Amino acid sequence: MGSNVETLLRLLKELKKKAETNLFKPPSGSFPYKNRDRKNMQQNNDVERVCNDVLNYGDLLIIASKSHGKTETLKAIARQFKNMKNVRVFIFEDFPKFIHEFDSIGYMVINDRDVVETQHIVDMENYFLRHERSYSILRSEEIKEFLEQNRNGIFLLDINDIERTAFFIYGIFQHFYRKNYLKAYKYGLNSIKENVVFIIEESQNVFDSSTISKKLFNRMRKKFSTARNLKLHFVLSSQRLQDLNTRIRARCKMLIGRISLDDYQLKFRRLLRHSKHRENVLHLSKGCFLYPS
Repeated sequence: MGSNVETLLRLLKELKKKAETNLFKPPSGSFPYKNRDRKNMQQNNDVERVCNDVLNYGDLLIIASKSHGKTETLKAIARQFKNMKNVRVFIFEDFPKFIHEFDSIGYMVINDRDVVETQHIVDMENYFLRHERSYSILRSEEIKEFLEQNRNGIFLLDINDIERTAFFIYGIFQHFYRKNYLKAYKYGLNSIKENVVFIIEESQNVFDSSTISKKLFNRMRKKFSTARNLKLHFVLSSQRLQDLNTRIRARCKMLIGRISLDDYQLKFRRLLRHSKHRENVLHLSKGCFLYPS
């Protein structure tokens, strides 16, 4: 029995050592390394590669357990996008972290009263009375002015429920979608010169199955799949893959950090079955990610 335990521990140590190969680490002062200049250069190249993939192929989903370094990774990615030509970045957060710790860019606080529920009565045959629920986003002129005056920006969403949070993000996305759609309709897709990247922390609150499956978000699901054609891109992060709607996660490339055993057994064991790093995702060191290509 004792020899079996020792063998198991030895195998786990070997798996941890293997996790250092072909893995992605964002540049950050939070993680100490030797030969920092050389490693920072490599890590900057890794971030640039990931960002170029987002612009060329679509969307990115960062999956990792709590305290693994998702926020620092998002910062590195957002900073790279911010410094790229013809790219705009808008970050959505529900906790005031980016507005204090990220680069100096404009931000706007969206209060709970700024997204309100609206109802209208629909007369239909065989129905005595039916209410159809939707939402309205207030402060229209302020939001439009913020988008016009700031090339990049942060929205701090002080909104109490998930559906209204998702609706606000959809409203900002719809603003750019309609603008680029009309430009493409009149002048062709090549007339769209700017990429717009939407970065969403804790994206399971926006793209979980219970929210995104509702009739209210039918258009959002459809437009998400065609957004890349209009140079609109999403960078999402979540602690568990299974919390996100299948239609959303299936269209994203993944940056995989240390995950929970639960998520590994239910999702990643099958997804990574052909990868030599399929078991390493249980033992990755903080800030280290697997980027399947």
